[in-house]
Amino acid sequence: MTTLNDTFRSLLDSLNPGQHRAVEHIEGPVLVIAGPGTGKTHILAARVGKILLETDARPQNILCLTFTDAGVNAMRTRLLDMIGPDAYRVSISTFHGFCNRVIQENMEYFGHGTLEPVSDLERIEIVRRLLADLPPEHPLREGRKNAFAYENHLRDLFATMKKEDWTPGLVLKTADDFVRGLPENPYFIYQRNTATARKGDPKIEIIANTTERMERLRAAADLYPKYIHAMEHTGRYEYEDMILWVLRAFKKHEALLRTYQERYLYVQVDEFQDTNGAQYHLLRLLLEFWDTPNAFIVGDDDQSIYEFQGARLGNLLDFHNRYRAALQTVVLSENYRSTQGILDTAALVIEKNTLRAVSQLDEPLEKNLRAATEETGTLHVRSYQNRLCELADVAGQIADLVRAGT
Repeated sequence: MTTLNDTFRSLLDSLNPGQHRAVEHIEGPVLVIAGPGTGKTHILAARVGKILLETDARPQNILCLTFTDAGVNAMRTRLLDMIGPDAYRVSISTFHGFCNRVIQENMEYFGHGTLEPVSDLERIEIVRRLLADLPPEHPLREGRKNAFAYENHLRDLFATMKKEDWTPGLVLKTADDFVRGLPENPYFIYQRNTATARKGDPKIEIIANTTERMERLRAAADLYPKYIHAMEHTGRYEYEDMILWVLRAFKKHEALLRTYQERYLYVQVDEFQDTNGAQYHLLRLLLEFWDTPNAFIVGDDDQSIYEFQGARLGNLLDFHNRYRAALQTVVLSENYRSTQGILDTAALVIEKNTLRAVSQLDEPLEKNLRAATEETGTLHVRSYQNRLCELADVAGQIADLVRAGT
């Protein structure tokens, strides 16, 4: 413990004021809005050390969740440097890794031992069988020679429903509400006079087309239970299923949920902006046992790189609103990765985005990144015809640098 104490004190001395403020709050909910290169892994590791030094919590009472295996490895390495072998007793994993551990520790609740991961080809075959069995008048088949015209749409919808933990009933209700609101939706109303319509008239053709699309969405959502049944019938499961299994087990078996709620007294989540609906629902279940949970959430509303996987800024805003009475909010703005010129130029672009936490939270927050180094340089902006051209040029530049001995 003496070594840990000395290491931790040295680490504290290396923290900037914003990082220090974040690490100091170990009790109650904390939301850290951390810009790129501001030392997120640094503060997550430091906070684990502070918890072990200043509370009665043991390493196994701390749960650290992140979004990628790379994030897990970075956290584990940082903790190893700081606290030694005890780092292996701290639960650090991705959301899927955590759920896999819950399943393996409690097989009597799950009984999925005979299932195997589904392959891409098997997934395609299952979806195609669903479409092939539809009657000709079905909205996904009507008037179309190609029975598989909506194959990709159907796979994408099912994947989204799993990632967001959506039920068919929720999709149907949302589609109905959207259709009912079309006559009042400004997008579907002429905003000025035209040769064929007056200002305020509904866009009848667009409304009809959108209503037809919503009907197809409803019909597709109705196929979701059949998709799940077909997957189980063939003895297969998808990556996202593990989170859904654990969510259902936690809801059905209170004793199982209590085991993990009481085991993890401190929960830390990195890259929170990349959590989808199912992952956030899982986190909420783990935290709801406590009125003021010891939850340390680190995310950046400007870095939601996994938006295509269902991540939403709304999760960050919901966490803030849910625990606002006791919440400590910290903004990290000292950047250790880029020069000030790069940061200023990036800020000119990102400030146009209205979907930012700093502009939507009901407390005064500013996120103006400052470079920790005084290094300067000329910023070059390059434009490419397409992604392939960009990749070819970047690869060429790297090859030139390697040949030059860089």
